[in-house]
This record gives sequence, structure tokens and C-alpha cells, in this order.
Amino acid sequence: MEIVFPDIPEYRFILKGLCSDKLPRFPKFSCEPVSRVNNRLSSDVAFVPAPLALLSSREYEMIRAGNIFSYFSGPQIFTTDQNYSELFVRRDDHVSSLYVSILLNGVTTKEGDGEPCVLEPRIVMLSGTTGKSKADMYNNWSSLAGNLPFPLYVGVIRRSEINLRDIVEQAIRSSVKYSLDNSSDVIREIATLYGIENIHMLKRIIFHFINKNTLSVSEEEIESLVALGNVMKRKGFDVTDVIY
Repeated sequence: MEIVFPDIPEYRFILKGLCSDKLPRFPKFSCEPVSRVNNRLSSDVAFVPAPLALLSSREYEMIRAGNIFSYFSGPQIFTTDQNYSELFVRRDDHVSSLYVSILLNGVTTKEGDGEPCVLEPRIVMLSGTTGKSKADMYNNWSSLAGNLPFPLYVGVIRRSEINLRDIVEQAIRSSVKYSLDNSSDVIREIATLYGIENIHMLKRIIFHFINKNTLSVSEEEIESLVALGNVMKRKGFDVTDVIY
């Protein structure tokens, strides 16, 4: 079974046990980290930006483990000019451009490191830009969805493999628990892999986004995905109802 995930530290942590053969009681997974998430999914299981999961819901159903939501912030916009019409998005940012198209009217994005820019929350924390002037897209989100958490990444499984969903969810939960039990070693490995010197900040980021709701989605998070689907429908995106 093939599993594709964005090549970011959080998913290296979530899937460490599964992708390094530490869980032999589960079926063998072929793990593929990708630097760019393809809008056209083809793998058996994938972790993708939440809006893309909704756009793929005719061929895929969502899984209840390994999802990442933010309860405190969304993508953040850094600019000195409030009259921007275009925002730069870093190549390693998989989420922000989708949310610009959903939550901001008349604003486009292009890939690059210039300013004004929009950064997903994990990049803000790791890049040291937290003290700069910014606008948080969580405010745009909360004006439409109340106090529901901001959906970042969601796992999906191909409908033809739906009979394996329970096993996949159990495997992902076991993988998260493996990393939590061995967090010091796993985080150091991830820091080395990505050339991250500030291990303390990396640890903060991982434990900020990976928690009990990563093991199993909460009712609030399901409500959040329903709200996202409704917002996208109103914007003309071709999405179907959330299925868990």
C-alpha cells in the first residue's frame, strides 16, 4: 500500500514508525515524501492540504488519524502595504496558496521568497518571523466558521481501499505513539535531515500540531471540515460533503 505525504517535519514525525518498519504487525507501506503535493491524487493513502482533500472526495474518503489542525492560527500574511493584490508563497508551503484562493477575494499568489508573502503557521514558527507585523488568516476563517480550528492537513484513502481504512488508521496511530515514545531521538533525526539547528523550536512546532487529536479527530475538527466545505461551495469549488 502506497502512502504519500508532504515532506515536512510534522509528517516525518507522524509516520516515522510506519515508514521505517518499526511496526511489523501492520501491512507493508511504501512511503513517498513529496516536495510538492500533486492536485491529482493517485496513491492509496495520502496526506494533503485540507482543501485538496475536499476536492478529491469523489475518489477518496478521509481517515481519522494523522490529521493536523491549528487551534491558534492560520497562514499569516507579512506586508507593509495593506493594498496588496499578490502574495509570494514559499515552495515548501503546501497550504497557503489554497487558502488565499478560498478566504481572500481578488488576491493571487506566486511561488517565491519575496514580500508581501503568506506563510503557513509551522514556517512562521521556524523562520523566526513571529515578531514582524502580520495579518493572521485565522481571522478570515473565524469570521466564516466561528471558533472552529483551522484545517491544515488531512489524510485520505482511496475508496477502492476503504475496507482497509481501520487498519490504516490503527497503523498511523501506532506510528504516532512510536514517535511520542521515542520523541527525543526522532526529533534529533528530523532536525539532522532538514538541517534545522534550533531543535528546541522544532520540538515546539511538532508538539504544537501533534496531539491527542492527531490520533483521532475530534467532533470540532469534523465540524471544521464541514464548515470548510461549505465555504468552498459558496466560492464555486467543486466539493462534495465530508465523509468520515
